[in-house]
Amino acid sequence: MDQETNRQSGLASPMSPAASMTADATIAIIAEEGFDRVSVRSVAARLGVAPGTVQYRSPSRRTLLTDALVRSVQRQAGRVVSHEVDPAQPETLVRALAELLPTGAVQREDAAAWVAFGAAASTRPWLADPYWEALQIMRTWVEGILADARKAGRMRVDLSPAEGARLVTAIVNGLTLDLLNAPPTESDEVIGQLRSGLGLILRGL
Repeated sequence: MDQETNRQSGLASPMSPAASMTADATIAIIAEEGFDRVSVRSVAARLGVAPGTVQYRSPSRRTLLTDALVRSVQRQAGRVVSHEVDPAQPETLVRALAELLPTGAVQREDAAAWVAFGAAASTRPWLADPYWEALQIMRTWVEGILADARKAGRMRVDLSPAEGARLVTAIVNGLTLDLLNAPPTESDEVIGQLRSGLGLILRGL
């Protein structure tokens, strides 16, 4: 998720502290109660403020949900890029991508929101565009890592970086869905499952 990719994306626009707090509350409601429970009133109750305060920042439910998607993607991207990924050391990619899986409280919130947004986007074009943009940003970033991993002799020769990137996002999304619905799983086991999946694409895991 390099700076050039982020510069080209509306998802990279910084949110004000107030907007971030509102979006964080919306994400928490989605994760704990479900997508359909989001409303100006429910977000206001979560924040402990009057509904009019939330409505001033986010005049509609659609705005609340769109802002929550953007905020959740930004939170996830921030965690991923906090890791220094070395294409010659596949384990560093495992550690970075593990931030997208439900390995902790905040990670679980974002994972649950991502799954909910993915389902909702299939019938809501206004969500589909930012959701697809976020997915493409991730794939582009992973593709760049895999291209360098191939140069380092760490990637399967029968896969192109683009094909590998699609598989990586499929592995992450599939694990996210499975783990959200599974009994509580230790983070080491979650990371081990991710490592096994990426081991089908990368050498040295």
